[in-house]
Amino acid sequence: MEPYVVRFVAVGRRKGKTSIASQVIAKLKLRGYVVGVVKHVHGDVDVADKDSYVYRDAGADVVVLSSERGGAILMTKWVDDLKHALSSVSTPIVVVEGFRGSDIGDAVIVAEDLKEVGELSRGVRNVVCAVVRESVEGFAQGLEAEERTVKLFAFSDVERIVDLIESRALEFIESQTARANCRYCGFETCRAFAKAFAMGKTSWCPVVSEVRLTVDGKSVPLNPFVKRALRSTIEGFVSSLKGVSESRRKIIIEIES
Repeated sequence: MEPYVVRFVAVGRRKGKTSIASQVIAKLKLRGYVVGVVKHVHGDVDVADKDSYVYRDAGADVVVLSSERGGAILMTKWVDDLKHALSSVSTPIVVVEGFRGSDIGDAVIVAEDLKEVGELSRGVRNVVCAVVRESVEGFAQGLEAEERTVKLFAFSDVERIVDLIESRALEFIESQTARANCRYCGFETCRAFAKAFAMGKTSWCPVVSEVRLTVDGKSVPLNPFVKRALRSTIEGFVSSLKGVSESRRKIIIEIES
């Protein structure tokens, strides 16, 4: 399943992105969620006078740093792209600082004033709210019509910001299920499954994962027994066919009557 991604963006540096994002992460963790971070860094990611930099400068493709306080992996062959960065993160919720031009996930604008909100809301995609340092009372009156749909929060409204992000995260994760409330996953509802997934308590939806059945465009829920039976039968037939790779990753069968 795809993780829920929320980007914190601003006009420039020192606008409060790190402060707001880190507070959001802390509160999400208190609520039990598993959260990863991707931070867009302008310039070098290493320190020139450290040994890790010396190894990297010597030509090492990968440098692994390990200590009792944590670890890090430095890769010299890297694509500066959010999609590429996300491939290295396996958490169900990912908080991103930067990548203003990306269209992946939701976006939270962090701004000093109304002018910055207006500037960013017209260029940043998927904006769900703006966090503004100045007073937000009467704030919407100065926005253009298309910008008034953006929810406005003060820097002190972290709890409400987290409420919004939590709601959108669970909705996004639930949208990847069959929404059949079939209980095959062991949870009463698909929303309960989504919350468990976001907390790292389960890793897959048995209805939409691995084996899917669609009849006339409608997804048909399959219990684990039927999935296993279909998979073993189909793979048995396919394996007997000539010219089929043993390293296949996907099989698609279409039947039209």
